[in-house]
Formats: sequence, C-alpha cells, structure tokens
Amino acid sequence: MNIKQLKYFLSIAENGSIAAAARALDVAQPALSIQISKLEHEVGASLFTRGHTGVQLTDAGELFHFHASAVVTQMDQALGEISDLNKTIQGTFVIAMNQATDNILALPLFRALEKRYPGIDLDLRTGLSYEVKNLLTSGDADLAIIYEDGQKDPDIIKYPLIKENLFFVCKPGTLNRRREEIDFAEMAEHEIVMTSEKESLGYTTARYERQTGIELKKRRPYGQLLTGLRFSAQGVCNIVLPSSAFYHLEERGEVQAYKIINPEVERDVYLAVDARKPLRLRTIKMMEVIRECVEQENKEKRWIGSPTFR
Repeated sequence: MNIKQLKYFLSIAENGSIAAAARALDVAQPALSIQISKLEHEVGASLFTRGHTGVQLTDAGELFHFHASAVVTQMDQALGEISDLNKTIQGTFVIAMNQATDNILALPLFRALEKRYPGIDLDLRTGLSYEVKNLLTSGDADLAIIYEDGQKDPDIIKYPLIKENLFFVCKPGTLNRRREEIDFAEMAEHEIVMTSEKESLGYTTARYERQTGIELKKRRPYGQLLTGLRFSAQGVCNIVLPSSAFYHLEERGEVQAYKIINPEVERDVYLAVDARKPLRLRTIKMMEVIRECVEQENKEKRWIGSPTFR
C-alpha cells in the first residue's frame, strides 16, 4: 500500500466512477482499476460496489475513506513543511483580529518581525469577532486571533492564547472611590455600551448576566472602538473592554478602568487556523512570535489576564 494508491482511491470516491477519476488524474483507466484491485486485496475487503452508473463506497470503503483522507492530508502537510524549510520565510502574511487586539499587538509584532523575519510583509485586518472568523474561513487570512463566542466552528483549529480580564471603562472621576475594582452587581447601576450577542464581547457579557441573574443596562455602540473610547473619555458613556483596548488612554489619564469582580469577567482568546488547510512552517513561526508578544505585553500589564499557551 502506498500514497499513490490512497490518492487514487480518494479520487474515485470523489468522482463517483473509475473513468471520471482516470480523467481527473490523467491515468489510464485499466491501470487505475489494477491499483484499486491491489488495494482491495491488501485491505481484505471490497471498497466499492460497481454499477452501470458508477461506483459507491461500501461500509468498509467509508471507514477506509475516513482514515485515508487523514493520512494523505498529513503527508501533504509534512511535504509542505519540508519544502518550507528550504525557503526563506517571506511574502505577504495576513492576520485577522479585532481592533483591541490590533491596538495591543500591531506595534510589537511589526518590530519583532522586522528583526526576525524581515522578508515578511505583514497585513493586519480588523473586524468584529464574527468578521474575523469569516476572514479566516474564506481564505482571506492566513491566521486569526479569535475570541470565545459560543459557536461551534468545525473548520477552525483553536490554540489557547490568553484569558483576558474585562474592565468597566469610564471618564475619570465617574466613580468616587479609591479601589480599582467594581462588582458585577454594582455595574448594573450604570448604563454601558455593548455589542449584540452575535459578537464575542456581547456574548461574554450576556453569559455572565445569566450566570449571576443580574441584568445590565445596555445600549448599542456609537460606532467603532475608537469612537466608543472617545465617548467614554468625555463622560458620554461607559464601556466594557479588555485592557488591550484602552491601556494607552489610561496611561495618559484620559479614561479610568475598574476590574470587574464578583465574579471576575474573563474572555478566552485563541490563535486560529483553517482546519482544511495544511499548517505551514511560516504560520507556526508567526504563532511563536505572537505568543512572545502576548507574554511581553502581559508582563508589562498592558494586556491584563493569564496567558494560556504555556
């Protein structure tokens, strides 16, 4: 049994007939039939039922198809990675993320890549959480940083990155207190700007509302993240965000942030790749650089939370 036979088998299953597979593979039909007969002999079972209209997988064929697909995919991935070893890591690389993550990672990521992989032309795309996933699964992004949103995504492989804390962000002096925390129940006394549950931040907040039985006073956003933060700094609204979104404004005293407690409100963040594509060496290297940047920003207390990739 060899990879060529497995690919022949998969092509016949996909095309529905030996003749169609022979045309797709540019292989003589008798030669293809011989290879499949040899494969069935080695497996010890019939993999196809033959008819006038084509072929269909038997029960044994269905089982063999599942495993053969995995083997061929892994082999293609291995060959791709070996090929990558002989190439300089270069070219355009697209990463999708939300605006808060772009705010915290863009500068350190560009600086790190300039030193380590100067041949990479980094293209950062931003959007709401569901838009970020769409960029990945549509093939428009090579890698994404995504967020827990309660959705099942069979076409996405997730790698834990950080569990980030969420904060109540407002104009300085809005809350007359010294401590830097706010109870979830107390937050319900203030109106907050919040996205819908379709977006990760809205989903996370709603999950904690259900967990605590406390309903928050919410209104729709005024626009993009920068607009919401400007409104918050002017005292027009309050907003719930991770520190990655506002740390630079807090350092300048333009906004004040209170960690939400009782319970702590947290959100899982992941590196994500398309499960339907082989994982290339340059993607692996890019993930390593991102993890290093996240760890550094966390140590500097700009992205507050607990890294989860260790």
